Amino acid sequence: MDLGDLTGRGATDPARLVDLVRQEGAGAARVQAVHAVEDAATAWAAARAGLRREGVLRGVPGPSGVRDLAVVARVAGDPDPDVDALPAIVPLFPVSLVSAGVVLRDGAGRVLLLRTSYKVPWEVPGGVLEDGEGLRAGAAREAREELGLDLSPGRLLVLDRRGGDDRQPERLLALLDGGVHDEDLPARCRFLDGEVLEAVWCDRAEVRARTGPGLATRVEAALDRLASGDPSTALLADGAPEA
Repeated sequence: MDLGDLTGRGATDPARLVDLVRQEGAGAARVQAVHAVEDAATAWAAARAGLRREGVLRGVPGPSGVRDLAVVARVAGDPDPDVDALPAIVPLFPVSLVSAGVVLRDGAGRVLLLRTSYKVPWEVPGGVLEDGEGLRAGAAREAREELGLDLSPGRLLVLDRRGGDDRQPERLLALLDGGVHDEDLPARCRFLDGEVLEAVWCDRAEVRARTGPGLATRVEAALDRLASGDPSTALLADGAPEA
């Protein structure tokens, strides 16, 4: 059963949509509809009615011009929206990638930076968490994969929320305390997969010069926390202290 385009039909009332789905979709194995992606009111009403977002049809021509249409659907066996609307609402929530990196220091307070084979700015050891992985576990795994070292990351020093755009989703970027290490640590690193080319100790000025501005700000915030003995986590929003 195809309910067609819900946009502009006053379909912003969840109760009305529930009745529409039940009346017109009674006995159907699948009930489908579309609405304009930017029509947030209809999106939430459709979700509350048990219609789950399945994807986006981009560049669809119509009487009012070219639009992007969200496809929403309900199939036989889905939870009754009067009982549990959460499965349908969850796809409307923002999606964030979570990454965890470690700040490794030497006795002089320099930070270990990595030159990689796939991007120009240098990085700290770390990467995107895998499904079900915690911050410490993810940071430790990335250190093994990138450096060939077994590390035990400490406390969370910085958490930076970076807004999304057309190129990438919203991100939560964490930096953990990697501890203080001997000056010869870079020589002990083993770069096994070609992703990392070099590891170097860098002072604050070198960190700012070699990395992107976002990572440099996070590293500086982490070093400030460590130097001051402040046990709290620095909370940033797009690289600036959270208001």
